[in-house]
Amino acid sequence: ERAIAPVMDGLTKVGRRFTPVGYVDNIRRKFVWAGLGSADDVDRFLAIRVVTAGLVVPVLFVMLIMNPLGMDGMMNFIITALLAAVLVLGPDAWLSRKVAERHLELQQKLPDVLDLLTISVEAGLGFEQALDRTIAAVPGALSDEFARMLGETRAGASRADAMRSMEERTNVPEVRSFVLAILQAD
Repeated sequence: ERAIAPVMDGLTKVGRRFTPVGYVDNIRRKFVWAGLGSADDVDRFLAIRVVTAGLVVPVLFVMLIMNPLGMDGMMNFIITALLAAVLVLGPDAWLSRKVAERHLELQQKLPDVLDLLTISVEAGLGFEQALDRTIAAVPGALSDEFARMLGETRAGASRADAMRSMEERTNVPEVRSFVLAILQAD
């Protein structure tokens, strides 16, 4: 921790200095959508981006000039271009894949959660008690978001504010429709 943390901090500072305006906020938003909302994760991601971007020039030099794989002309150029593209675009592609996986999980769990929530409310439970029962019965990212939303309401936030923040954290159109329906019903 004493050796790596200062290096990571330095790489993060370099990453923040050379990133376009709004890029860090966009990455932070994607981390929240992916369910990885820690500030340290964003800093690590920026440090990894600096390292991978810094490796592009040496990789290009080694692959094009030294030709360690012994390939001729165009094939060497294509392999080098692909390797450079992986180094530059790889971290962003990984993050986008994480966001897409979580969105798919949220979309797949929503019908089950809504069915159980409807059954619980029709059985006579209040909305928050039905959410508690649903969270206990259906594990996953959507239940985690509902648990966080309930925690925010129990901490003093209004249900509307807690549901809006849940909708912002998920960024799934189906969840947005559910939140708007509940807010309109309230």
